[in-house]
Amino acid sequence: MISRSEIIAQLLQYGHSKEKLEQMQTAELSKLFQKDSKARITEYLDAIKQSEQTEVAMEDDTSYIERQVGEIYYAVAGEVNFVRLYEAIEKIFDKCDLNETIELVLSQCSDRQYKQMSQITEVAYRMYQEILLAEIEKLCEFYPPQERFEQMKFYSGKRGNVAFLRQVIQTMRITDNQKSFSRIAQQKFAIIRDYYPDSMYESYEEFYENEEEKNEIIQSIMSLTSAYKRSQLKTKKFQVLKHIERVLLDDREREKEEKALIKQYTKKIGDAILEEDELMFGEILKEALKVLDERDVQYIVEHFDISSNPLILQRFNIIMRDNRRS
Repeated sequence: MISRSEIIAQLLQYGHSKEKLEQMQTAELSKLFQKDSKARITEYLDAIKQSEQTEVAMEDDTSYIERQVGEIYYAVAGEVNFVRLYEAIEKIFDKCDLNETIELVLSQCSDRQYKQMSQITEVAYRMYQEILLAEIEKLCEFYPPQERFEQMKFYSGKRGNVAFLRQVIQTMRITDNQKSFSRIAQQKFAIIRDYYPDSMYESYEEFYENEEEKNEIIQSIMSLTSAYKRSQLKTKKFQVLKHIERVLLDDREREKEEKALIKQYTKKIGDAILEEDELMFGEILKEALKVLDERDVQYIVEHFDISSNPLILQRFNIIMRDNRRS
Protein backbone atom coordinates (compact mmCIF):
# COMPACT_ATOMS: atom_id res chain seq x y z
CA MET A 1 0.00 0.00 0.00
CA ILE A 2 1.28 3.48 -0.89
CA SER A 3 2.24 5.55 2.18
CA ARG A 4 0.62 8.80 3.34
CA SER A 5 3.75 10.83 2.46
CA GLU A 6 3.84 9.31 -1.05
CA ILE A 7 0.15 10.12 -1.59
CA ILE A 8 0.75 13.75 -0.54
CA ALA A 9 3.79 13.96 -2.84
CA GLN A 10 1.69 12.72 -5.78
CA LEU A 11 -1.21 15.06 -5.03
CA LEU A 12 1.15 18.04 -4.81
CA GLN A 13 2.06 17.36 -8.45
CA TYR A 14 -1.61 17.78 -9.32
CA GLY A 15 -1.70 21.30 -7.87
CA HIS A 16 -3.24 20.67 -4.45
CA SER A 17 -2.24 22.83 -1.47
CA LYS A 18 0.33 21.22 0.82
CA GLU A 19 -1.23 22.84 3.88
CA LYS A 20 -4.68 21.50 2.99
CA LEU A 21 -3.37 18.00 2.23
CA GLU A 22 -1.52 17.71 5.55
CA GLN A 23 -4.73 18.56 7.42
CA MET A 24 -6.68 15.77 5.72
CA GLN A 25 -7.14 12.29 7.16
CA THR A 26 -5.26 9.46 5.41
CA ALA A 27 -8.56 7.93 4.23
CA GLU A 28 -9.55 11.28 2.67
CA LEU A 29 -6.16 11.56 0.99
CA SER A 30 -6.51 8.07 -0.47
CA LYS A 31 -9.96 8.90 -1.79
CA LEU A 32 -8.72 12.12 -3.39
CA PHE A 33 -5.71 10.33 -4.83
CA GLN A 34 -7.90 7.68 -6.45
CA LYS A 35 -10.26 10.34 -7.79
CA ASP A 36 -7.42 12.38 -9.34
CA SER A 37 -5.74 9.29 -10.74
CA LYS A 38 -8.99 8.06 -12.26
CA ALA A 39 -9.54 11.48 -13.85
CA ARG A 40 -6.11 11.38 -15.43
CA ILE A 41 -6.60 7.86 -16.70
CA THR A 42 -9.87 8.94 -18.31
CA GLU A 43 -8.12 11.98 -19.74
CA TYR A 44 -5.45 9.74 -21.20
CA LEU A 45 -7.94 7.31 -22.78
CA ASP A 46 -9.87 10.24 -24.24
CA ALA A 47 -6.65 11.56 -25.73
CA ILE A 48 -6.01 8.18 -27.36
CA LYS A 49 -9.50 8.12 -28.86
CA GLN A 50 -9.14 11.70 -30.06
CA SER A 51 -5.80 10.89 -31.68
CA GLU A 52 -7.37 7.88 -33.39
CA GLN A 53 -10.16 10.00 -34.84
CA THR A 54 -7.86 12.78 -36.01
CA GLU A 55 -7.56 12.91 -39.78
CA VAL A 56 -4.10 13.80 -40.95
CA ALA A 57 -4.04 16.21 -43.85
CA MET A 58 -1.60 15.08 -46.53
CA GLU A 59 0.95 17.75 -47.26
CA ASP A 60 1.05 19.09 -50.78
CA ASP A 61 4.72 18.42 -51.33
CA THR A 62 4.98 17.57 -55.02
CA SER A 63 8.66 18.38 -55.26
CA TYR A 64 9.45 16.02 -52.35
CA ILE A 65 7.65 13.12 -54.05
CA GLU A 66 9.25 13.91 -57.41
CA ARG A 67 12.71 13.78 -55.83
CA GLN A 68 12.06 10.33 -54.39
CA VAL A 69 10.57 9.08 -57.67
CA GLY A 70 13.75 10.31 -59.35
CA GLU A 71 15.79 8.30 -56.82
CA ILE A 72 13.73 5.21 -57.72
CA TYR A 73 14.37 5.76 -61.42
CA TYR A 74 18.15 5.75 -60.88
CA ALA A 75 17.93 2.86 -58.38
CA VAL A 76 16.20 0.51 -60.87
CA ALA A 77 18.06 1.59 -64.01
CA GLY A 78 20.40 -1.24 -64.93
CA GLU A 79 21.40 -3.38 -61.94
CA VAL A 80 19.03 -2.60 -59.06
CA ASN A 81 20.54 -0.59 -56.20
CA PHE A 82 18.41 -2.02 -53.39
CA VAL A 83 19.71 0.31 -50.64
CA ARG A 84 18.88 3.41 -52.67
CA LEU A 85 15.54 1.90 -53.70
CA TYR A 86 14.42 1.07 -50.13
CA GLU A 87 15.45 4.50 -48.84
CA ALA A 88 13.41 6.28 -51.51
CA ILE A 89 10.36 4.05 -50.99
CA GLU A 90 10.47 4.59 -47.22
CA LYS A 91 10.54 8.36 -47.69
CA ILE A 92 7.50 8.16 -50.00
CA PHE A 93 5.62 6.27 -47.26
CA ASP A 94 5.91 9.44 -45.16
CA LYS A 95 3.48 11.05 -47.61
CA CYS A 96 1.59 8.25 -49.41
CA ASP A 97 -0.21 5.00 -48.64
CA LEU A 98 0.85 1.57 -49.94
CA ASN A 99 -1.18 1.56 -53.17
CA GLU A 100 -0.08 5.07 -54.15
CA THR A 101 3.56 4.14 -53.46
CA ILE A 102 3.32 0.98 -55.57
CA GLU A 103 1.95 3.06 -58.47
CA LEU A 104 4.82 5.56 -58.15
CA VAL A 105 7.43 2.79 -58.02
CA LEU A 106 5.97 0.91 -60.99
CA SER A 107 5.87 4.12 -63.00
CA GLN A 108 9.67 3.99 -63.08
CA CYS A 109 10.04 0.28 -63.88
CA SER A 110 10.00 -1.84 -66.98
CA ASP A 111 7.20 -4.38 -67.49
CA ARG A 112 9.47 -7.29 -66.53
CA GLN A 113 10.21 -5.63 -63.16
CA TYR A 114 6.56 -5.12 -62.13
CA LYS A 115 6.18 -8.25 -59.98
CA GLN A 116 9.54 -7.88 -58.26
CA MET A 117 9.06 -4.16 -57.56
CA SER A 118 5.53 -4.71 -56.21
CA GLN A 119 6.86 -7.31 -53.80
CA ILE A 120 9.76 -5.08 -52.75
CA THR A 121 7.38 -2.18 -52.07
CA GLU A 122 5.11 -4.38 -49.95
CA VAL A 123 8.12 -5.67 -47.95
CA ALA A 124 9.33 -2.10 -47.49
CA TYR A 125 5.85 -1.16 -46.24
CA ARG A 126 5.96 -3.89 -43.57
CA MET A 127 9.40 -2.63 -42.54
CA TYR A 128 8.09 0.93 -42.41
CA GLN A 129 5.22 -0.13 -40.14
CA GLU A 130 7.70 -1.80 -37.78
CA ILE A 131 9.85 1.34 -37.77
CA LEU A 132 6.83 3.44 -36.71
CA LEU A 133 5.84 0.93 -34.02
CA ALA A 134 9.44 0.80 -32.75
CA GLU A 135 9.44 4.60 -32.49
CA ILE A 136 6.19 4.54 -30.49
CA GLU A 137 7.60 1.86 -28.19
CA LYS A 138 10.68 4.01 -27.62
CA LEU A 139 8.43 6.94 -26.70
CA CYS A 140 6.73 4.64 -24.16
CA GLU A 141 10.04 3.60 -22.59
CA PHE A 142 9.20 5.10 -19.19
CA TYR A 143 5.85 3.30 -18.91
CA PRO A 144 5.63 0.31 -16.57
CA PRO A 145 6.29 -2.83 -18.71
CA GLN A 146 2.70 -4.01 -18.28
CA GLU A 147 1.29 -0.67 -19.49
CA ARG A 148 3.79 -0.51 -22.35
CA PHE A 149 2.66 -3.95 -23.50
CA GLU A 150 -1.00 -2.84 -23.44
CA GLN A 151 -0.19 0.30 -25.43
CA MET A 152 1.85 -1.57 -28.04
CA LYS A 153 -0.93 -4.14 -28.41
CA PHE A 154 -3.29 -1.26 -29.22
CA TYR A 155 -0.93 0.43 -31.70
CA SER A 156 0.05 -2.85 -33.34
CA GLY A 157 -3.63 -3.34 -34.08
CA LYS A 158 -3.48 -0.02 -35.96
CA ARG A 159 -0.42 -0.89 -38.05
CA GLY A 160 -2.46 -0.65 -41.24
CA ASN A 161 -3.19 3.02 -40.56
CA VAL A 162 0.30 4.48 -40.91
CA ALA A 163 -1.08 8.03 -41.07
CA PHE A 164 -2.54 7.51 -37.59
CA LEU A 165 0.75 6.04 -36.30
CA ARG A 166 2.68 9.03 -37.70
CA GLN A 167 0.24 11.41 -35.99
CA VAL A 168 0.63 9.55 -32.68
CA ILE A 169 4.42 9.86 -32.95
CA GLN A 170 4.18 13.59 -33.64
CA THR A 171 1.88 14.06 -30.64
CA MET A 172 4.02 11.92 -28.31
CA ARG A 173 7.26 13.60 -29.37
CA ILE A 174 6.08 16.82 -27.74
CA THR A 175 7.97 16.79 -24.43
CA ASP A 176 5.03 17.84 -22.25
CA ASN A 177 2.77 15.21 -23.85
CA GLN A 178 5.33 12.44 -23.38
CA LYS A 179 5.80 13.36 -19.71
CA SER A 180 2.05 13.55 -19.16
CA PHE A 181 1.30 10.23 -20.86
CA SER A 182 4.13 8.51 -18.96
CA ARG A 183 2.90 9.87 -15.64
CA ILE A 184 -0.66 8.75 -16.31
CA ALA A 185 0.45 5.25 -17.34
CA GLN A 186 2.51 5.01 -14.16
CA GLN A 187 -0.43 6.24 -12.06
CA LYS A 188 -2.80 3.71 -13.58
CA PHE A 189 -0.36 0.89 -12.89
CA ALA A 190 0.32 2.17 -9.35
CA ILE A 191 -3.40 2.26 -8.50
CA ILE A 192 -3.89 -1.35 -9.57
CA ARG A 193 -0.68 -2.47 -7.83
CA ASP A 194 -1.31 -0.60 -4.56
CA TYR A 195 -5.09 -0.69 -4.21
CA TYR A 196 -6.09 -3.78 -6.16
CA PRO A 197 -3.03 -6.11 -6.08
CA ASP A 198 -5.25 -9.16 -6.50
CA SER A 199 -6.31 -7.76 -9.88
CA MET A 200 -2.79 -7.38 -11.26
CA TYR A 201 -2.83 -10.66 -13.17
CA GLU A 202 -6.38 -10.13 -14.42
CA SER A 203 -5.66 -6.54 -15.51
CA TYR A 204 -2.50 -7.46 -17.42
CA GLU A 205 -3.18 -11.11 -18.25
CA GLU A 206 -2.10 -10.81 -21.88
CA PHE A 207 1.21 -9.27 -20.78
CA TYR A 208 1.88 -12.14 -18.39
CA GLU A 209 0.62 -14.85 -20.73
CA ASN A 210 2.23 -13.66 -23.94
CA GLU A 211 4.60 -16.14 -25.58
CA GLU A 212 7.74 -14.06 -25.17
CA GLU A 213 7.28 -13.48 -21.42
CA LYS A 214 6.45 -17.14 -20.74
CA ASN A 215 9.35 -18.39 -22.86
CA GLU A 216 11.82 -16.26 -20.88
CA ILE A 217 10.65 -17.77 -17.59
CA ILE A 218 10.51 -21.29 -19.03
CA GLN A 219 14.11 -20.87 -20.24
CA SER A 220 15.09 -19.65 -16.79
CA ILE A 221 13.42 -22.64 -15.10
CA MET A 222 15.07 -25.13 -17.47
CA SER A 223 18.47 -23.59 -16.77
CA LEU A 224 17.87 -24.15 -13.05
CA THR A 225 16.56 -27.73 -13.15
CA SER A 226 16.08 -30.71 -15.45
CA ALA A 227 12.97 -31.82 -13.56
CA TYR A 228 10.57 -30.33 -16.13
CA LYS A 229 10.08 -30.72 -19.87
CA ARG A 230 9.42 -27.61 -21.94
CA SER A 231 6.07 -29.03 -23.11
CA GLN A 232 5.00 -29.41 -19.45
CA LEU A 233 5.91 -25.84 -18.57
CA LYS A 234 4.16 -24.37 -21.62
CA THR A 235 0.81 -25.62 -20.30
CA LYS A 236 1.23 -23.79 -16.96
CA LYS A 237 -0.01 -20.28 -16.19
CA PHE A 238 2.45 -17.42 -15.85
CA GLN A 239 1.83 -17.12 -12.10
CA VAL A 240 2.63 -20.81 -11.57
CA LEU A 241 5.81 -20.48 -13.63
CA LYS A 242 6.91 -17.46 -11.58
CA HIS A 243 6.36 -19.42 -8.37
CA ILE A 244 8.42 -22.37 -9.67
CA GLU A 245 11.20 -20.02 -10.77
CA ARG A 246 11.22 -18.23 -7.40
CA VAL A 247 11.45 -21.53 -5.45
CA LEU A 248 14.27 -22.77 -7.68
CA LEU A 249 16.19 -19.49 -7.37
CA ASP A 250 15.80 -19.59 -3.58
CA ASP A 251 17.04 -23.18 -3.55
CA ARG A 252 20.03 -22.31 -5.70
CA GLU A 253 20.92 -19.34 -3.51
CA ARG A 254 20.61 -21.49 -0.38
CA GLU A 255 22.78 -24.19 -1.99
CA LYS A 256 25.37 -21.57 -2.92
CA GLU A 257 25.46 -20.29 0.67
CA GLU A 258 25.75 -23.83 2.02
CA LYS A 259 28.70 -24.62 -0.26
CA ALA A 260 30.47 -21.46 0.90
CA LEU A 261 29.87 -22.38 4.55
CA ILE A 262 31.05 -25.97 4.03
CA LYS A 263 34.24 -24.68 2.45
CA GLN A 264 34.73 -22.18 5.28
CA TYR A 265 34.20 -24.73 8.08
CA THR A 266 36.22 -27.44 6.34
CA LYS A 267 39.23 -25.15 6.64
CA LYS A 268 38.49 -24.16 10.27
CA ILE A 269 37.87 -27.73 11.44
CA GLY A 270 40.90 -28.97 9.50
CA ASP A 271 43.13 -26.37 11.16
CA ALA A 272 41.83 -27.32 14.64
CA ILE A 273 42.46 -31.03 13.99
CA LEU A 274 45.93 -30.29 12.61
CA GLU A 275 46.77 -28.31 15.75
CA GLU A 276 45.24 -31.11 17.89
CA ASP A 277 43.29 -28.46 19.81
CA GLU A 278 40.14 -30.28 21.01
CA LEU A 279 38.72 -27.14 22.68
CA MET A 280 38.98 -25.08 19.49
CA PHE A 281 37.67 -28.07 17.54
CA GLY A 282 34.61 -28.28 19.82
CA GLU A 283 33.82 -24.56 19.58
CA ILE A 284 34.09 -24.57 15.78
CA LEU A 285 31.94 -27.71 15.61
CA LYS A 286 29.17 -26.05 17.69
CA GLU A 287 29.41 -22.94 15.54
CA ALA A 288 29.11 -25.01 12.35
CA LEU A 289 26.03 -26.87 13.64
CA LYS A 290 24.23 -23.52 14.06
CA VAL A 291 24.45 -22.70 10.35
CA LEU A 292 24.70 -26.12 8.68
CA ASP A 293 22.68 -29.34 8.74
CA GLU A 294 24.13 -32.16 10.84
CA ARG A 295 24.76 -34.26 7.72
CA ASP A 296 26.92 -31.45 6.28
CA VAL A 297 29.00 -31.23 9.45
CA GLN A 298 29.31 -35.03 9.48
CA TYR A 299 30.46 -34.86 5.83
CA ILE A 300 33.16 -32.31 6.70
CA VAL A 301 34.59 -34.26 9.67
CA GLU A 302 34.59 -37.55 7.72
CA HIS A 303 37.23 -36.01 5.44
CA PHE A 304 39.69 -36.05 8.33
CA ASP A 305 41.11 -38.98 10.33
CA ILE A 306 40.16 -38.12 13.93
CA SER A 307 40.37 -41.75 15.18
CA SER A 308 44.05 -41.25 15.99
CA ASN A 309 43.18 -38.43 18.43
CA PRO A 310 40.91 -39.82 21.18
CA LEU A 311 40.23 -36.39 22.76
CA ILE A 312 38.99 -34.87 19.48
CA LEU A 313 37.00 -38.04 18.67
CA GLN A 314 35.38 -37.95 22.12
CA ARG A 315 34.59 -34.23 21.78
CA PHE A 316 33.02 -34.87 18.37
CA ASN A 317 30.78 -37.71 19.65
CA ILE A 318 29.61 -35.71 22.69
CA ILE A 319 28.74 -32.59 20.69
CA MET A 320 26.92 -34.53 17.96
CA ARG A 321 24.94 -36.48 20.58
CA ASP A 322 23.98 -33.27 22.43
CA ASN A 323 22.96 -31.66 19.13
CA ARG A 324 20.55 -34.51 18.34
CA ARG A 325 18.94 -34.19 21.76
CA SER A 326 18.39 -30.45 21.54
